[in-house]
Amino acid sequence: MLYRLIRWSRQIRIWLSGNKEREERFKLFYVFVDDLTFRRRLILLGYQENLFSHTFKGQIATVRRLDKDGDHQYHLRFYSNGEVTGHYEMDYFTHQKEHLDGKDLRKLKRKEIQEITEVFR
Repeated sequence: MLYRLIRWSRQIRIWLSGNKEREERFKLFYVFVDDLTFRRRLILLGYQENLFSHTFKGQIATVRRLDKDGDHQYHLRFYSNGEVTGHYEMDYFTHQKEHLDGKDLRKLKRKEIQEITEVFR
């Protein structure tokens, strides 16, 4: 119950402020395609639409891909200005508490970013 309250309060803060500071730290690159093309190209890498994640101001798409271990996910957000942000974290569906606590949350590594950008060339 506590984590549900935290999640809802977090969502309200995002709606009100956009939480720009958090997303600033996870900026990856810009890509100039429409949201459908963004999602379709990432399907090739095993990403799927992520309907349950938080939505930030200006965000038009979000996708996730489970890591091989099944405990972590890669999470990407796409914004109307072409910006893509992303991070690696515990999977929400299998580790809700750890996910909300930010356990193992990190920026994507250069090799991981390179793999993603390849599908847009």
